[in-house]
Amino acid sequence: MKTHVWVQVVIRIDEQYQDLLIGLLVMTGFTGFVQEEKFLQCIMPKQNWNTAFKIKFKALIAKFKGEFPSFDLSYSANVVHEENWNKKWESQTGIVEATPHIIIKPSWKKLPKPLRNKLVIHIDPKMSFGTGHHETTRLSLSLIERFLGPSMKVLDFGTGTGVLGIACIKLGAQSVIAIDNDTWAIENTKENVKKNGVQKRMIVRQGSVSSIPRRNFDLVVANIDFRTITRFITSLTARVRKQGIIILSGILTSDLPVLLKLFAKNSLVPIEVVNENEWTSVALRRM
Repeated sequence: MKTHVWVQVVIRIDEQYQDLLIGLLVMTGFTGFVQEEKFLQCIMPKQNWNTAFKIKFKALIAKFKGEFPSFDLSYSANVVHEENWNKKWESQTGIVEATPHIIIKPSWKKLPKPLRNKLVIHIDPKMSFGTGHHETTRLSLSLIERFLGPSMKVLDFGTGTGVLGIACIKLGAQSVIAIDNDTWAIENTKENVKKNGVQKRMIVRQGSVSSIPRRNFDLVVANIDFRTITRFITSLTARVRKQGIIILSGILTSDLPVLLKLFAKNSLVPIEVVNENEWTSVALRRM
C-alpha cells in the first residue's frame, strides 16, 4: 500500500466544545480527529488542502468564533505522513463502553476482565471516523440495539470504520452491505471486518447511492451529516422496505426540526429520538 501524506491542522479549543466543532469540520472534508484537553487535531489528505478549501475553512472558523467570541480558535497546519498519524491514534485511542452492552476496542489494547462478558467490536480506526468516542457513534449503536431484528438485511451508508455494520452482524443481522465514498475508509473497514471475523456476511463497497444494490433492506443505518442526509434521504428511503427502519445520526440537535419536515415528505415517521450533548440520532419507520 502506498504511503499517504496528510495535512494536520491543530486548533486551540477546550475539549468540552470540540465535538461541536468536529460536527462542522466533518462536513468540510476532514477525515480524522485527535482530541486533547486544549487542542483539536484534524487530518485530511494533503491534495485537498488547496486554496479553495483554505478559504472555506477560514470562513467556518470565523463564523464559529462569531458565535463563541471567547474561544481562541487559533490554528496551525503542517504536513504529516501516515505512519506518524497512526502512532498518534495508537497512543490515544482506548477502550470505549459505547453502550451498556457493547465495547469498542483497538486490537492493541487488552480487554479488562470485568468487560469480557460484553459484545466486543475490534476497531483500529486510523484516519476513519467512528471509534465510539464520538456521541454520534454511541447514539447510533444504542438505536441499533433497540431496533435490529434477527436475520435483518442491513445497509450501512457512510460506513467510516465499519463499526456500525460490524455491530449489526454481531447483534444478529443476516447480512450487511457497507458503503463509503472515501478510499481510506474502505481500506480501513475491510481491515476491521476481517479483524472481527464477519467477512462472510459483510460486503464493503466504495461509492455513493449509485453503488447500493437495487433491492430493499430491512434496516438502513447512516451516521453521516446534515448536508448528506438532506441530499440522499429520498434515495435511502427508496432502499428501505415498507415498515422498515432507518437510523440516522450525525445530526446536531438544532438541525432536527428542519429534518423532521424532510422526513415527513419522504413518508418517514420518527419512532425514537436519542440525544447526547449537542447531538441527536433518530430511528424512523418507512410508511
